[in-house]
Amino acid sequence: MAPEARGIAGATRYVASNGLVALIQRNPSAPTVSVRGEVRVGAVHETAAQNGLAVFTGAALIRGAGERTFQQIVAETEERGCSVNAAGGLHTSGFAGKALVEDLPLILAVLADMLARPAFPPHEVEKLRGQFLTSLRESEQETGTQAWRAARALLYPPEHPYSRLTSGAIETVQALTREDLVRFHQRYHPAATTVAIVGDVEPEAVIALLESSLGAWPPAGAPPTLDLPPAPPLEAILRRDVPMSGKIQSDIVWAVHGLRRTDPDYYPAMMANMILGRLGIGGRLGENVREEQGMAYYCYSNLDADVGAGPWSAVAGVNPANVERAIEALVHEVANFVEQGPLPQEVADARDYLTGSLVLSLETNDGIAAALLAIERFGLGIDFIERYPVIIGAITADQIVDVARRYLSTERYVLAVAGPPAG
Repeated sequence: MAPEARGIAGATRYVASNGLVALIQRNPSAPTVSVRGEVRVGAVHETAAQNGLAVFTGAALIRGAGERTFQQIVAETEERGCSVNAAGGLHTSGFAGKALVEDLPLILAVLADMLARPAFPPHEVEKLRGQFLTSLRESEQETGTQAWRAARALLYPPEHPYSRLTSGAIETVQALTREDLVRFHQRYHPAATTVAIVGDVEPEAVIALLESSLGAWPPAGAPPTLDLPPAPPLEAILRRDVPMSGKIQSDIVWAVHGLRRTDPDYYPAMMANMILGRLGIGGRLGENVREEQGMAYYCYSNLDADVGAGPWSAVAGVNPANVERAIEALVHEVANFVEQGPLPQEVADARDYLTGSLVLSLETNDGIAAALLAIERFGLGIDFIERYPVIIGAITADQIVDVARRYLSTERYVLAVAGPPAG
């Protein structure tokens, strides 16, 4: 495939001969450059028995790559005031770097080695495993983490990757071998990779650097595919209590199935979520459940919409003595929102917040890079940034009510509570 270059909303989109996509934006406001990228490989590609493999593999990329050891990577980048990192996630494995413009060649060379030639030294793998296990043991004592672990297990069938946390579990991470990391890394592919480079750079010069670094990553086999199994619809209220002795707080997760980022309902749902549980101190949930009724230390909602339909949830941290009353208040507030819909001022406030936050996010190199990655990942179009205020401004109260009534059921949902045993 011949390299291709064309404009995307002021940026240059370049497709290297190995299939890697680069998005390059010149931003002369600072003498620095940010690199952010993702490979479309993540926990959705691992089995339940190897839960945590994607995150473990992503974290291990920096532990030695090409001819450099972990210590050499750290020393060489820190000496010049640069940084590089990588991490596995649910749908993608990310990588990033920051540097002065003159050090961009070093950053791209190191990242290319990390993605194409990780060494996975056995002693570094074991060090990393120890850190992961320590973190997992700590998370076992976190009521919020355990409530979410239970909620996902209720919301999705066991074979669905959304049914578990990407961090894995103690038993699965203990069982992972270096060979498992090597095999999982073989899914990494340049044609499944996007990198955004933003800073005081000239696109033509960056393209030349890319061709000798990430563009030289040889493709092996076909790029990975993603085939998420369907999640059966909920037919009733499902509840799971996770008793955790010695805790002074209980965490509550209420959740239903949400929607994909590319779903036509996404923008009305995003507005609904902002009004229900994000604006100000937590939208209606924060105002009524936390502030007016004093039922929660925190209370807010979250819409997890990506390439798959994640949970649409409301969460709260409460005094264990108030668990049942807080659940009643939370569900009551969701039901009120579904029945009554938003007030005109709430719609206006949500519009202002969403359009204003986009403007703020584009004030940094990192923010611009993140926006470019999202545009590419979801096929949002070359003029998305310009169209966004129009999209948000066109959402009506009726659309918000309609999407809330179709998704936010108060008769079919999951409920997970983690905290001190009742009584």
